[in-house]
Amino acid sequence: MREKAKKQVFLTGVIILTAANLLTKVIGLVFKIPLTNMLGNEGMGYFNTAYQIYTWLYMLSTAGVPVALSILVSEFNAKNNRAAAGKLFRLTLVVFSLFGLAASAAMLLFSRKLAEFIAADLSFLCIMAISPALLFVCISSTVRGYFQGQRNMLPTAVSEVIEALLKLFVGIALGMYALNKGYPIYKVAAFAIFGVSVGVIFGAVFLALSALFSGSLRREKNLPDAGTEFSSKSLLSSFFRVALPVMLSSSLLSMSSMIDTLIVMRRLQDIGFAKEAAVAVYGNYTAYCVTLFNLPPVLIYPIVSALIPSLCSAVTCNNSERVSLLMSKSLKLSAIISLPCTVGLAVMSFPVLTLIFESRANAEMAAPLLSVLAPSVFLIGVMAVTNAVLQSFRKQRYSVYSMIAGAAVKAVSAYLLPAVKIGSGYLGIYASPVSTFLFYLTITVMNFYFIARYVNIKLSVFRIFLRPLLAALLCGASAIAVYGIAVKFLGESRIITLSAILVAVVVYGLFLLLFGGVNRSDTALIPKVDRLIEKIPLLRFLVSKKDN
Repeated sequence: MREKAKKQVFLTGVIILTAANLLTKVIGLVFKIPLTNMLGNEGMGYFNTAYQIYTWLYMLSTAGVPVALSILVSEFNAKNNRAAAGKLFRLTLVVFSLFGLAASAAMLLFSRKLAEFIAADLSFLCIMAISPALLFVCISSTVRGYFQGQRNMLPTAVSEVIEALLKLFVGIALGMYALNKGYPIYKVAAFAIFGVSVGVIFGAVFLALSALFSGSLRREKNLPDAGTEFSSKSLLSSFFRVALPVMLSSSLLSMSSMIDTLIVMRRLQDIGFAKEAAVAVYGNYTAYCVTLFNLPPVLIYPIVSALIPSLCSAVTCNNSERVSLLMSKSLKLSAIISLPCTVGLAVMSFPVLTLIFESRANAEMAAPLLSVLAPSVFLIGVMAVTNAVLQSFRKQRYSVYSMIAGAAVKAVSAYLLPAVKIGSGYLGIYASPVSTFLFYLTITVMNFYFIARYVNIKLSVFRIFLRPLLAALLCGASAIAVYGIAVKFLGESRIITLSAILVAVVVYGLFLLLFGGVNRSDTALIPKVDRLIEKIPLLRFLVSKKDN
């Protein structure tokens, strides 16, 4: 019963975060559609340039905080030392609030220098507008890490939705105000990006109130020892031993987009693009391709967030059977989600882009780029799970090695590839998706090597990925067939695109079941689903097999 309860806590956390992430991404997509129409390619270039700088600084400064806190809090809880967990949270909250204040101030004061460095001078106002978010995201990261370590994913989920909603409404309202006032496009972009800051601020306020009124924190503070067996110095030392490698690896992970910002735009200018044209091409790529590329991982990251505390608890208790189960099931869930998305985006890039965005010309420009970028969707899912495994086993330094190697491959390829001759032209902006694929491939391969050598978990990667891959390929073939036939007789329309996607989803689900890609050991992890299957003979037959 206890093991079953642990499984249900893990899956409940996944479900809560998945639902919240889906909702926030839908809201984010709703935000991007009018934003792209309002700003155009050039305006989106300024917007995304500032946003990538903010993301990288955020990753560099705080990305390891939730992971490190969730690891240490879950370990303290497993050892029944809740007072130390509460004390560690209060210490890190103070430290990173001060750090966030310094980071926001630096981003504000050096906004012009940053803009000049990346060869997008007019993006300085966007950088200034988003700089306050760094302070409040430091606060949010700390509180989220504590709650995730307690396996309470609800505050994180609610705060993410608050951030997304305010970004949508405030960002679009401010952008429309600036547009109606006749401001130049770089100023309109700055007004719009300030909505991101407003969303982060109110999300942090909600999390701070949640922590203030948290029953577990009050109980931990009132425990007799209140964590006195651990000094503040020893707690912070333990925290940074875990956090620093994760922060470094996360900052290197975000370097994929940052390298595009720093290198590719300059290289585009080297091969003959005017500065504004380079910004516009980069804006098209980030607004159309990267927006869709970022959607599928939203379904995978909640698995990772819920996996880390559960895996840490299993490692602490020396439960090797549960460790192996959690990793294999997480990789399998990642593959089931990412592979159909990968194939679908690769073969249906243009229909999907025109389904979401209004500009057919911009969709035509972005579609081949999205097809090249699509394989990275699968790699980013596998990479996220393998990183979580290394972190949970306190092997963070190996994920750092993988990230350093990936960043080096990305930087070299992003510099060299734009100038590669293709017919009468150059590879140009296609260097971005190609170098991104090489980046994630390097990290994933090295992570598997380190897990096999230092973690000593044996997995049948072929068995985990083969069945979802076959089902995904049939899913993509059905989408192409339905879309092609329908367009031939009825012409292009959003209804046809949606119909083709719906058919592909049904085909994927059916073949996944027929191939045994989902079985009873998987469904047993999900509350109430197993009982539902028992009532439907066809489903009971299709998922009757155990793992083999």
